[in-house]
Amino acid sequence: MRRSTILLGLTMAGLILAGAGSGADPQPAPGRRASAQGGRMGGFRSNGCVQCHSRITEPLRLTSHFYDWLGSRHEVAGVGCDKCHGGDPSAAGIEKAHSGVRSSGMEESTLHPRRLVATCGACHQEVTAVFTKSVHYQKLGETSNAPSCSTCHQHMATSVINWPPATVKLCAECHREEGSAPRHLSEPERAGDLIAAFSRADEIIDWTRYLIERHPRQRRQLRDEAGELKQLDRQLHQSRLDWHDFNLEASRRRADEVFMRGYQLKESLWKKLPVK
Repeated sequence: MRRSTILLGLTMAGLILAGAGSGADPQPAPGRRASAQGGRMGGFRSNGCVQCHSRITEPLRLTSHFYDWLGSRHEVAGVGCDKCHGGDPSAAGIEKAHSGVRSSGMEESTLHPRRLVATCGACHQEVTAVFTKSVHYQKLGETSNAPSCSTCHQHMATSVINWPPATVKLCAECHREEGSAPRHLSEPERAGDLIAAFSRADEIIDWTRYLIERHPRQRRQLRDEAGELKQLDRQLHQSRLDWHDFNLEASRRRADEVFMRGYQLKESLWKKLPVK
């Protein structure tokens, strides 16, 4: 989630540190807290997959999958187990409920790397339409070890790489002298730099939005700036789509353009608006 209170956050930092020093326990993420209290689980009362797996305590590897899903973006969006794994959540018996469910290592599984793009594409059409144009996707036709959706997004969309060093490390698993793509050794560093470019573009947009929102009386006079900010948001979204095609050059160029124009817009607002 983007931070929209950049300046206020500096003030709150002291309070946070004070709380840490007093031994205060960290609070769970809002999504997980609501799930644990049954807030969203109510939407899955008739889903046999969710209800059954929520009561399983052993083995660990099986139960951990349920708790990875609990509080994930998929759970928040109302996406149950069957949407990706298959099966019948309305069935009463275990055998019928697991009809069609296969291990991800099996070619016929909806979670096999070669079929995962189609599975994810049932909901994420915009992103998968771009990914299918990439060299990585073409490699999936040759080997199941090529990158697929879960390579970066992890299973059940529980996390995504958004830290440059982690990006470099992940890409270097193949893009290294002993790897499967030794001809492109510069790609990991370029990919890490791109993730950093996304981050600073995100932050400058948030900073600019904050400056506009903290002066509600001037919003009418700031229509042009607000309109340009929306345009920058769209451009950054397109840059992230380019990333799924692994067009690093085009994606980086667009992200840098967003940052520089956002920075200029922020500076202009900083001088124009009254200090509070």
